[in-house]
Parts: sequence; structure tokens; C-alpha cells
Amino acid sequence: MKHENNQDKKRAVIYCRVSTVEQADEGNSLKWQEKICRDYAQKNDYSVSDEDVHIERGESAKTADRTELQKILHKCAQKKHAIAAVIVYKIDRLSRNTDDYSQIRILLKKYGVSIKSTSEQITDTPTGRFMENMMANIAQLDNDVRAERCTNGMIQAMREGRYVWGAPIGYSNGATYNGKPTIAPNKTAFIVRKSFELVATGLYATEDVRRRMVEEGLLTPSGKPVSKQYFPEMLRNRVYAGHIEKFGESHKGQFESIVSEELFNQVQRALRNRGKLRAEYKRDNAAFPLRRFVFNPEGLKLTGSFAKGRYPYYRFSMKGSNYPRDDFEKQFAAFMDSFAFKESHIDKLKRLVKTQFHEATADERVTVAKLQVRLKALEAEQTALIQKNLKGIVSDAVLKQQLDRMERETTDIYAGLARLRNVDVSPEEAVEFAARYLLRPSSVWRNADLSLQIRLQWFQFPSGLTFDGQIFGTPKISSVFKAKEAFAASKSSGVDPSGFEPLTSTLQMWRSTN
Repeated sequence: MKHENNQDKKRAVIYCRVSTVEQADEGNSLKWQEKICRDYAQKNDYSVSDEDVHIERGESAKTADRTELQKILHKCAQKKHAIAAVIVYKIDRLSRNTDDYSQIRILLKKYGVSIKSTSEQITDTPTGRFMENMMANIAQLDNDVRAERCTNGMIQAMREGRYVWGAPIGYSNGATYNGKPTIAPNKTAFIVRKSFELVATGLYATEDVRRRMVEEGLLTPSGKPVSKQYFPEMLRNRVYAGHIEKFGESHKGQFESIVSEELFNQVQRALRNRGKLRAEYKRDNAAFPLRRFVFNPEGLKLTGSFAKGRYPYYRFSMKGSNYPRDDFEKQFAAFMDSFAFKESHIDKLKRLVKTQFHEATADERVTVAKLQVRLKALEAEQTALIQKNLKGIVSDAVLKQQLDRMERETTDIYAGLARLRNVDVSPEEAVEFAARYLLRPSSVWRNADLSLQIRLQWFQFPSGLTFDGQIFGTPKISSVFKAKEAFAASKSSGVDPSGFEPLTSTLQMWRSTN
């Protein structure tokens, strides 16, 4: 569409805006606004070129930080453009905030540019300026009323147990409760739950857990890795335990929680310890799982570090014993797999293990029951102690000392429960883990976390390994791997289970991968 370019006319720019993407997609409102503004420009002797029409699609007028508006302000600031006016359909297209509107108007006036509204009388007279301020205040009032209604609606939804904000990681919007919108767990929920479980054990630094979970798919809705700063914030969000905390209120959500209340509380205890490893695990390093597990013929322990801060090497504390980490671990993996079972032995193995699984986990179930009994006893002790304090029998100093002691014990108990979280799992799942491990030990080892890697290493090679610079050796291997000879020699489906006791440890290890 061509327009008359009369050099005698004053130059103006047109600004059109709709506040939602839906309106922008429909386009009718924008086209209509542009037509009205062009008609106004023609009637009032303004020249408007196509590049002087600025369309803001789906942008709110609550702030002045809008792409096309900023382009107009930049254009008006440059004298070479000689802009005389900004034409809008209504003042609320330009701003719905009186402070922002005042700043925009002052800025444009500084540039010698006036604001023209096609549907409102704005003149540079006392009455005109009063009307202009009135229109800006009406837009602000309308915006505030809408915001209040929106806030009241969110408060009501929260009190009904519905989460109506952008879903946190692990949840998706789009679910309903009583026909109204809320959230529901999505395919990422299991990764979020695993994050909580690992932090709860107290065995891993929070940052190590974050890195591992990112590798397993813990990403933001935009597909970016969860940041170091956001991860602890995610772990403190009570929505994962089924609670909504907004506007200074807390309500039980009517949606499925991803973690239990007990697990959430244990993670908060771990975070108060700043996500640090327990002292007995601090010497281990996820970058070098074979440290202190491999020895040279002289008895020196293997260590590991990054050469020049970038290249990982294993080494013994002696000259000429540096080994690139990846090559060293590849050779170790091949040594692990040299003891692997054959596929033909696995069916026999499964039948044997299923008969022993419940016996293998019996001790852990007893431990869980004892820990739960102790938790209840601690709660009773706390209650009795507080009552004695209220009656003046126990001083405040003694109360604090004893409560601190009980809190430390409670933290240790919950950490223990977190580590024993799957004692009631089906034997079939545990057997499948054992089968995967015995078929390809190195594959399970490579994909495990540091704690499980170390346990698998010492399980398969109870006395550690030796390395002479060329090959690995060991004075002892787990009797499980020795037993494959019994499978191979057996011509029947029944195999003498004696000597298979260490296999139960393999089954117990599988829980750390879930």
C-alpha cells in the first residue's frame, strides 16, 4: 500500500499494540488500529511511511520495556528523523502505568515529539493536559482492577488446592481438578524424585547430584540444564511434597506429590548441612573412582589428578607411572568383563536368586523397622522434654542441648532410611539388575554413581587390583564369578546354591541405581 510522500507534511510514527498472542495471531485488532491511525494522520496532515508503523504483538503495557516502543523512542531521539508525533489509537496502547506514561511523555517532549490519540482529545492546553492525565489514570485503574481480580482468582485456586502458575520442573500444566486447571507429574518427575533421594542420603555433595541429574535429563522447560543456583531452590520447593505456599499462606495441593513429606524434610536437613559430604566419604572423587583401589607391585596406591588443570591422569607416586584416565578405565572395564557370565547361564541364575532374595534382604527390613521405632521414641522424648521445660523441671539450656542432640540423631536416622528406601521392592527387578551386572559388569559400573562404583569394584575384587604398568591382576575375585564354572559344568536346571552367598550383595547394590 503506497502513501503520498509530501515533503511539506510533518513526519509521524504509528504505534499499535495488542496484549495477547491470540489477538496478535487474529490480527484484526492490529489492522483496525493501524487503519484508524493512518486515517488520523492523513486528516491531520502527517506523513507516515510504512517503516514508521510499529506493531507490538502480544506485549503487555505494564512496563515500557517493549521492543517496538523502544525502537520508536530511539528513532525520536535522533534529529535526522525529524519525528513530530507518535500516533496511537488510545493512550492505554502506549502505557497502562501512569508513571511509565509520564516518563514516556516527558522523554518525547524533550525530543520535540507530541503524543496524538485518535479517540481521545489531547491538546497542549490546561484542559487538554488534564484530560490526558485522566486517560492515563483510567488506564492504570483498569490495569490495577484486572490485576486484583487475577490475584484474587489465584488465591481462591490455591485455597482449593490447585496450582495455577507455571509448572515447576517435574510437573506440567494442563491437568484439572474438579474441572479447573492445576498441575500433574510428567516424565521428568522420576528424575526430580531421584534428586531428592540422593541428597537425602547425605552421601553426595549437592552439586555432584545436580551434575549427575542433568546428565540423566534434569532440564528446565526451555531445555537448558538446571543451574547450580536454581537446584537448591528446587529442592526447597514444597510443591514437590504436595503443598502450595503463596501469598503468605500454605495449603495442601489437590495434585500428586513427587516426594513424601518425610523425604522432603530429610532433604532440608541435608541442605542445612550445606549439601556437604559426610566426612567418611570426602576422600573419594567421582572423577577418579579407581583411586586407592589399584596398587603397583611395590604396594603404592593409585592416585588421580588433572594435569595442567585439564587432562585427567591416574598415577602411582613414582616417576614414569602416569596413565591417561580414560585409557586406564577402559582397560579396567575390559578386565571386569573378562569374568562376565554367558547369556546361557542367566536363566539358571535367575531361578536360583529368586529363591534367595527375601532372605538376602531380611536384615535390611529388620533395620528399617528398628529405625522407625527409634524415630517414634525420639518424638515422644522431645514432647516429654518440652513439657518438663514448661513446668520448670528442665532449664532452657538443657532443653536446647537435648533437642540439638535429638535433631542430629533424627537426621542420621532419616539418612539411613533414605539409603534403605527399596527394601520392599520386588525380587524380579533386583534379579534383572544382577543379570545386567553379571553379563556386562563394566556397563553397570560406568553408569553407576561413585558410591556404587566403589562398592562394585570391591565386591568383584575383594582384595583390590594390582597393575604392573601393562596388565591388571588380582589375588581374589568374588565367588559369584567363580560360580559360572559351576553353571557351565551343570547339565541340569538345578545348581547347588552353596557358595552363592556373595551374590546377595549384588542384588542389594541394585537399589542405588533406582
